[in-house]
Amino acid sequence: MNDFLKLEEGQTHLGAFLSEIAAPNLLRIYKTCGLDYVIIDCEHGYFSHAQVAALAAVANGIGLMAMVRVPCVSREHIQKVFDLGADAILVPMTSTPEQIREAVAYSKYFPAGKRGASTMRPHSEYNPGRLMDYMLKANERTMIFAQIETDEGVRNAEQIAAVEGVSGLMIGPNDLSIDYGTPGASDTPEMEKAYRTVIAAAKAYGKPSGIITGNMKLIKHCESLGMQLFSCNSEVGLLAKQIKTMVSDFNIEV
Repeated sequence: MNDFLKLEEGQTHLGAFLSEIAAPNLLRIYKTCGLDYVIIDCEHGYFSHAQVAALAAVANGIGLMAMVRVPCVSREHIQKVFDLGADAILVPMTSTPEQIREAVAYSKYFPAGKRGASTMRPHSEYNPGRLMDYMLKANERTMIFAQIETDEGVRNAEQIAAVEGVSGLMIGPNDLSIDYGTPGASDTPEMEKAYRTVIAAAKAYGKPSGIITGNMKLIKHCESLGMQLFSCNSEVGLLAKQIKTMVSDFNIEV
């Protein structure tokens, strides 16, 4: 099993999004500041394949786990980001086990899936060795996370977690709150039930669960419930926050 997933009780991983600034050395800052992973957003972000490749190369080199949020479940998107060197994908709007099962199939080589083989690529360090040995090794390395953002996804959380090859479940609270008719509200009874349902579903299959939010109070609450994977804010959000703090400090009379 991938070392990233070897979480003991009480252990956590903290990461952040990269939403639109394609500066590979931002990942060095993430690593230096203590983050464990980055989510490169290719769902809402506008990164090119070349930019993702450059970001993944730096992440691979410094030991920062690189996850890419793909725009949809398709061979083109999923196979491409793994060929570029990503460690993991995040599948948005996962609502059914069939969706994530298809994502796993595009992510894993034979015998676990149907990913196409092109091994003289960054993902093999251009030195794959014997093909079957490499495919088995790659299948161990690649991770697939389901992003739960709908009520249907919450109701199917246990079936989604049960799919072979799924590495964990992560809640997207903004879209989930919209699906519940309460945009932006993270503390409603429906949302609280969703957190607990997803945590229990993942735990039933020995997999971690997590949440993507810039709300640290919500992160700490979900951690107390048993979540272990947290993505807090993005490079744009963190930059804006620090600029506002600077402006506020400047305007304070000493």
